[in-house]
Amino acid sequence: MIATELTRLGEDVVVASSRLSRMATRDVNTLPHAAMRVLGRLDELGQARISELAKADRCSQPTMSNLVQRLEEQGWVRRAADPADSRASLISLTDAGLAELNSARRQAGVALASRLHQLSATDLTTLEAAVAVIHKLLTLEPLEDTPR
Repeated sequence: MIATELTRLGEDVVVASSRLSRMATRDVNTLPHAAMRVLGRLDELGQARISELAKADRCSQPTMSNLVQRLEEQGWVRRAADPADSRASLISLTDAGLAELNSARRQAGVALASRLHQLSATDLTTLEAAVAVIHKLLTLEPLEDTPR
């Protein structure tokens, strides 16, 4: 594939995955969307500073601080002193936060299952393969732009 085709494919993947995620989480009633994003990020990273979470979520540091404070009040995240910088805190997911995140993910899975049930066996096999490719894509390091 040439670079423009890869760019178009990348755009299509981003649009489709965003729409799918919004559709699946529309009826998740256990967790606000912003909280689900932060808990999911902590599940992925293990722990992070508020500044890193804000950057990843593309919001201001004060906005993320407020969200983390609400999550901490719920018992879903905890703060610990950052050994590398005594002025900073590391935020991590608690067992209760992971349970809440898993519950929200299950609800999203149930919401998608009713639509998945309508697909053919061939489509489901293709989708399973696509999910495997997406997981692989998430582990790849970006390459410098090189012509193909």
